[in-house]
Amino acid sequence: MNSKGRTHAFVVASLYLMLSGPVDARPDASRAALVQAEQVRIKSEPDVILAGELHVPRSGETRKPAVLLLGGGGASPHGIYPLLEARLNAKGIVTLSFDKRGVGQSTGRFDDAMEPAQRDARAALAYLRSRGDLIDKDRIAILGLSQGGVIGPALAVENPPIAAIVALAAPAGERGVMFLDAMRLKLAASGMEAKAVENVIRATRCYLNAVTTTAPRETIASGRMALVQSFVAGGWKQDQAEGAVKTLADPATSSLYTVAASQVLSQLRAPVLALYAADDTVVSSALSLPEARRALSQNKDATIVEMPNVDHGFKPLVLTASGKKDYQGWPISDPATLDLINEWLLHRLLQTAKAK
Repeated sequence: MNSKGRTHAFVVASLYLMLSGPVDARPDASRAALVQAEQVRIKSEPDVILAGELHVPRSGETRKPAVLLLGGGGASPHGIYPLLEARLNAKGIVTLSFDKRGVGQSTGRFDDAMEPAQRDARAALAYLRSRGDLIDKDRIAILGLSQGGVIGPALAVENPPIAAIVALAAPAGERGVMFLDAMRLKLAASGMEAKAVENVIRATRCYLNAVTTTAPRETIASGRMALVQSFVAGGWKQDQAEGAVKTLADPATSSLYTVAASQVLSQLRAPVLALYAADDTVVSSALSLPEARRALSQNKDATIVEMPNVDHGFKPLVLTASGKKDYQGWPISDPATLDLINEWLLHRLLQTAKAK
């Protein structure tokens, strides 16, 4: 596939998937003196044991508040937010992150569809609640980015009470609609003409409705053919169109189509901090931020903010040694974002203890 073909495939494949890759986030010696890193094994399913790392501050309350940290789409390992963890640990807050199934030391086959990812996060939450020896189960928060930012609110709705939710660059919108709206933007940005874009969107809706339900094989096959033809009519080569449709059929992509993020957010009663990145090229803040505001309008403790000069991973825009501007650093390393999350979480998790 040529570079243009790869770009076309990326338009479909990366609708919401977060950057990922192996990360060495082991604490330095000075931090190790203040924080105990406990290796944990969490059973999610019979063949899936999640390898996690629990960071426990050595000082502070006997039963401490905790934050479950969820990564974005892709092969996300544990420890991808070391700067944030260090700040939370310094305030006496326990943090837990884990390797996704099939990643790092976790067992099972890597599967990035929404359903298994949510089951694994649910198992991690249950583990935190089981650690009454060191964790106050009434002061557990969930923080997630992108895919994790969708899963966190869903867990809070189905497994109350959750003390607080932080959702970063989390797509918001109605089932199917937010997926297709994001796809429409990316197709238009790739240079496809408006009429052709709408034909592709219409064909995608029919195809994914069939793929994600119990539609007969013949219906799925005919929908697939119509979608390939719509891509070709829009200027794509046959192999590019075939590749895009194959990506759409993959459970990791098609499961995104079924997400009803706004419906979940409207049911969320826990305090929520929803942050969006002004320079995000993966999840459009122009699309998701208004939807999040609408869905959270009845939540008495909802804060929604668009952070300037940060990308999808909330890395800051910096001037490199060569004089170019680029987004660099760890995920969630922008100082203003770190300050906001830290202050907001401390108020929800530590003030709760004082009120008891």
